Amino acid sequence: MKKMKSGRLSKKVAVALVLLALLSAAVPVNAHMPGAKAPPAFKLPSIVISDGGEEIEITIEDVGKYHNEQMKEFKRKMLKKQNKTDEEIEKIIAKEFAGATGMCPCTSAAFRAALLGISKVWGNEIPERADIKIISRLPTPGSMQCFQYITGTGQGIPNVKSKGEFRMILPDGTEVTDFSIKNIKKLSASINTSNYNFVIIRKSTGEKFEVRVKEDVFPQDFFELRKKVKVKKTATQEEIDKFRKEWEAVRNAFLTQPDWRLFEGIEKPKKDRAILFLLGVMVFGLVLAFIYDKKKAG
Repeated sequence: MKKMKSGRLSKKVAVALVLLALLSAAVPVNAHMPGAKAPPAFKLPSIVISDGGEEIEITIEDVGKYHNEQMKEFKRKMLKKQNKTDEEIEKIIAKEFAGATGMCPCTSAAFRAALLGISKVWGNEIPERADIKIISRLPTPGSMQCFQYITGTGQGIPNVKSKGEFRMILPDGTEVTDFSIKNIKKLSASINTSNYNFVIIRKSTGEKFEVRVKEDVFPQDFFELRKKVKVKKTATQEEIDKFRKEWEAVRNAFLTQPDWRLFEGIEKPKKDRAILFLLGVMVFGLVLAFIYDKKKAG
């Protein structure tokens, strides 16, 4: 009888240990894609704002670094709860974040959306940070922290004298008020293209611009693979490798492609059309000249 009781106890302990392991892994932390290649060479303008009379330039590198540091701190707290020593924690952090720039598809999309929205609403003016309001439909840490950095509403952001406003309202109208990373990552489990929607608002006038990412920026199976790789952890190695390539491609698109390729309602610049038209005319002229010379020679 005692042995049976002891056996039952061992099973309970085993189950408890499994549950504990699952709970500790329930919130995936990846602030980047392990094994992803470094971003390609790119050149994006800074977001320039004024805060308390001081002009501030915000680069995508600033945002990426902030995102990285926030996710590292979140990871440290998780590992601390697992009774890891400080030395063990720092080794894990160094390994997991090795080579990470923080410029994931989410931070890159958010930065480009803010850059576009601010230019559309303020034109050539430099906006006051306190006059900026951003509504995001995308519940991911990277995008949230990008917008918090710009509006000065996040933790540990330098040079903040006056804050703008950041809100997160999901496509179904639900407003998110718990901005903890744990909650945001939970909400991010089932995102799709409809979440890549952002509204940039000038609070003093009410003027706003809605930024919507085009569906074809994302490969057709991107979000399905994302869920398998980052949320359910059921992806095969082949699926992980495929998602990594797609992740890189989406990130690279937001870092390098022009606005009209990324966002709905943005027209291709006329000068580009004019150049293509002139090239077409030149080619057509060369073809005619070649035909004329052929006939003349004959």
